[in-house]
Amino acid sequence: MRTSHHRALIGLLLAAALVLTWLRPLDALAERQVEAGLKRALIAFASARTLNAALSALQEATVSFQVGAGLSVKPGAILEPLDDVVEQFSNLMFVATASFAVQRLMIEMLSSWPVCALASLLLAAWAWLALRARGVPGWLPRLALGVLMLRLAVPVLAVASEAVHWAVLERPYQQHAGQLAALDGTEPKLPLAPTSESLLDRMKGLLAQGGDIAKQVEALRTRAQDIVENLVRLGAVFIVQTIVLPLLYFGFLFWLYRALAAATRRPREL
Repeated sequence: MRTSHHRALIGLLLAAALVLTWLRPLDALAERQVEAGLKRALIAFASARTLNAALSALQEATVSFQVGAGLSVKPGAILEPLDDVVEQFSNLMFVATASFAVQRLMIEMLSSWPVCALASLLLAAWAWLALRARGVPGWLPRLALGVLMLRLAVPVLAVASEAVHWAVLERPYQQHAGQLAALDGTEPKLPLAPTSESLLDRMKGLLAQGGDIAKQVEALRTRAQDIVENLVRLGAVFIVQTIVLPLLYFGFLFWLYRALAAATRRPREL
């Protein structure tokens, strides 16, 4: 009796999974979730590239100021660490964008009819051999479960990942993305001397506004620190969603596959 109940439960779960495979209710939902994540990553990537271009232009526009014998001010040097962080953030956003794009492609590939037909054929062969009380090859249940889980793995991952984002990650994402947008494009403007001026005239002009230069440089340093902090925190949100969660999910999936494969062998051995 216990063995019959065990087989019935497994058969019911496999039948439900097969229905999900062909009707594909998860696929449409997963595609919408992936598109939402891809849009966020693209916006962050575009903002990073825009900020990187603005920093490069500002670095090229600034000059080194030499006032007196021992005072040297180089505003462009302040932007170099920030420029490096923005470049790394751009690379991370490219990886996040590619991750969402790969998820979308995998959903389309694994929902195609050959994959669904293969899963159905393997499950039908497994059920036919089991009902006729014939010996079921050990590889058949493992292969059927593997194909079935592969078919449903990516849609489930997309839905679960987006659910975690809205439950946990949406608030920090909105906070740091909003702060970054407020900071982007509002860098303090440093006074620039026209290139047609002589070196003496340029130094006279800098001496006349030296206090403003120091103030602007300090404001620029503070603004750069704020941007770095928001970039790091915003990058952490995408790292969790596109790297940490998939690794945890596929680790759980591997454990579940082994547990199900062991459960399918148990009734035959009793």
